[in-house]
Amino acid sequence: MEAIDIEHDLVVVEEFDALTKGLVHSAVSAAVAIMLSIPFLSRIPLTEVVGNRSIEVNVAELEAKADEGVKRYPAKQHARKVAKELGADNGIIYLPGQLESTWEDSDQGPPFRQRRYFYYLTGIDFPGCSVTYDIAADKLTLWIPFTPPATILWFGKTPTLEECLARSDVHDVKYIGELPAYLSARLTTIKSLYALRSAQLPKFDGFEQLRSSLKIDVTSLQPAIDEARVIKSDYEVAMIRRANEISSAAHRKVALQLSGMKNECEIEAAFSAACRAANAKAQAYPIIAGSGSNASTLHYEANNEPLAGRQLVVLDAGTEWSCYASDITRTLPLGPRYRFNLEARAIYELVHKMQDECIQRIKPGVIFRDLQLHATFIAVQGLLELGILHNGTAEEIFKNGTGAAFFPHGLGHHVGLDVHELVSSLFISPLIPLKPLSLLYPQQQPSTPVPLCSSDSNKNLSPSVLSKDLLRPAGEGMWGKRRPIGPQSVRAMIKQAASNATPTPSSPTNTDTSTSQDPQSPSTVTESSPTQSANPPLPPSPPPVAAEPTSQPSSRKNSDNSIVNGDIDPPLPPEPQPRRLASPPQRQQSISQPTSKSKKSKRPVHSTLQPNMVVTVEPGIYFCRPYIEAYFLRRPEHARYIDAAALERYWAVGGVRVEDCVLVTHDGCEDLTTAPKGGELLRLMGYA
Repeated sequence: MEAIDIEHDLVVVEEFDALTKGLVHSAVSAAVAIMLSIPFLSRIPLTEVVGNRSIEVNVAELEAKADEGVKRYPAKQHARKVAKELGADNGIIYLPGQLESTWEDSDQGPPFRQRRYFYYLTGIDFPGCSVTYDIAADKLTLWIPFTPPATILWFGKTPTLEECLARSDVHDVKYIGELPAYLSARLTTIKSLYALRSAQLPKFDGFEQLRSSLKIDVTSLQPAIDEARVIKSDYEVAMIRRANEISSAAHRKVALQLSGMKNECEIEAAFSAACRAANAKAQAYPIIAGSGSNASTLHYEANNEPLAGRQLVVLDAGTEWSCYASDITRTLPLGPRYRFNLEARAIYELVHKMQDECIQRIKPGVIFRDLQLHATFIAVQGLLELGILHNGTAEEIFKNGTGAAFFPHGLGHHVGLDVHELVSSLFISPLIPLKPLSLLYPQQQPSTPVPLCSSDSNKNLSPSVLSKDLLRPAGEGMWGKRRPIGPQSVRAMIKQAASNATPTPSSPTNTDTSTSQDPQSPSTVTESSPTQSANPPLPPSPPPVAAEPTSQPSSRKNSDNSIVNGDIDPPLPPEPQPRRLASPPQRQQSISQPTSKSKKSKRPVHSTLQPNMVVTVEPGIYFCRPYIEAYFLRRPEHARYIDAAALERYWAVGGVRVEDCVLVTHDGCEDLTTAPKGGELLRLMGYA
C-alpha cells in the first residue's frame, strides 16, 4: 500500500479547537512548551486552541450525574485529619504524585502505581499530579497535567478539571503549569513547607533561592499521615469492603475449580482472572499459591510446582479496589478425600480454632498483643494434644516461647491503601524494638554439620552453631514489613502483659530484661497475671521451671559492641525508649527544624484496637524443616519440648494459614471477608 503524506497545515483551526473545548485559559502556561515542540501544533494560534473561555463547575450537577451510591473521595476530611495530627495551624503541605517510568534501555516500564500518601489526600490515580494543602486557609488544591490532543492520539485522555472535581472532594483543581507561581507567591508569606522527604520537595526555577528563607519540615508529615490512615473513614471502609467481596468471590471460584487443576500456576491464574473479570485488575500483593512443603514458606511466590501427591495448598491472595487492599488466605485440601489425612485435618482445625477465638475477642480497647499471645497459647495446647509437643504443660511450653517454632509471625496488621498499612507490625509493643536482620543471625559457620539435639550428648551444643546450608543471607530488607517472632519476643510480650504494661509515650515502662540467668531459661519469664478487663486473660501461671543445664551461649560483638547470641530475635536492651507504632524512625535532616508544635507525645499507641481500624487476623501453623531444625531442634531449651519422631508425620503437611480482614466497630467487630472457610469450605469442596 502506498504511503499517504498528510499535510498537517490543512487541519482546520475550528475542527481542532473542538477537540480542546472546555480547557480553561490557565492551561496556556502548561501547554505552550509541549505544543511548541510538536511541528504542526506550533503553527496553530494558541488563542484559537485554548481561547479565553472559563469553566463554571456545578458540583451538584456533576454529583447527580455520577453513578448512584458512589461518593466523592473525602480528600478534605483526610487533609484536615493530617493537619490535626501535625499540630500545625499554618504552612503548606506539598505532595507530588507518581510519574510514569520506563525500564533501563527500554521504552516499556512497570505498571503505574500511585504514591499512597498522595492518594490519601486526593483519591486521584493517574500520573504527573501534585497536591497542596494550605493549612491556615483550609484549601486543598489538586494540580493535574495538561494533555495535548497529540498525546491523546497515542495514549488516550486523562481526566479533565471537571471530572477530577467530581471524583475528589478537593477545593480546587488546576493545571500543574500554574503550580510554581502559586508556591512562589504563597511561600513568600507563609514561610513553612511540609514534605515527606527531601527528594519530594518542589522542583522549579527559583525554588532554591526561595528555600533559604523557608522553614522546611521533612520529618513530621509521614508520621502524621500514618496516624490519620490508621482510623479509616466510612469511604475507605466501603472500598476495603468491596475489595474483600471481589477477592472472596475469587477464592470461592478457585475452591470450586481446584479438583481439575494440576499445577500451582493454574491456581494463581484462576484467582487473577476472577478478579479481573470484576474489573479489579491490580493485586494488592503477589499471589501466594504454595502446596506441600511450599506452604511452609510464608511469602512463597514461585507458584510453578505440580499439585500431585500433596495434601494442602495455601492460597494467600487479595485484590485492590480503587487502590484499597484486601488480604485473604485460605488453605485448601488437594486430591481425593483419603489424601486429606488425619494430620492435615488436625492442623487445619487447630488453625481455624485459633482464628475463631481471636476474632471473637476483637473490640475497642483490646490490646492486639494479647490476641497474639492467645493465638500462640491455643497453638501450644493443640500441638501438645497432637503429641508434637511433649515433656511439659501447655503453660510451661508457652512461657518458654517454643510455640514460635510453629507460629513464627505476627497475628495481623493494618490494611488500607497498603496491604501492610504503616511501617510497623500491629501487635508489636513499642517496648519491643525492631532490630535489623543483620543482628539476628550469626555469621560464624561450623566447619562440619551439627547433629540435632536428639540425645543427652547434644545438650551442651552452642545455640549459635548452625549448619551452613540452613542459613539464609541476613539483610535489612529480607523480611520487609514482616518480622520473625521468635521465643524471646513471645517471652517479652508475656512479661509486658503480666505487668499490665500498656506503655504510652508519656509514661515509659522499664522493661529491663538483664539477668544473671540464662536468657533462654523459662525461669526468667515473669509470672503472668490477669490483664485489663477489655483484654482476654493470659493462661494461668505455672510454677517456675528449672532450666536444664546448658553451656553459656556463644556470642560475638557487632561493630556497635552489642552482643548477638544467635537467637532468631535479639535480646531486649534495658530501659528502651517507647516507640509509637504508626511512626517510622525519625530521619535526621540538615534542613530547617519542624515548624509545628509537635503532638507526638500525645498520640495513642495503636496496638490498642479502636473503632474503624481494619486489621487482619491470620494465624498459622507451619512445619518448615530448615527453620525448625536450625533454631529449635538444635537448641536443648526447645528441643526437649518437641517430639522429633512425631514431627516426622507432619513435615508433608507443609503449613496451614487462614486470614480475614476485620473491621473494629464501636461494640465489637465485623468480618469483611466472606470467602468460605473451615467446615463450610470443606463441604463446598466435598471433603466434609
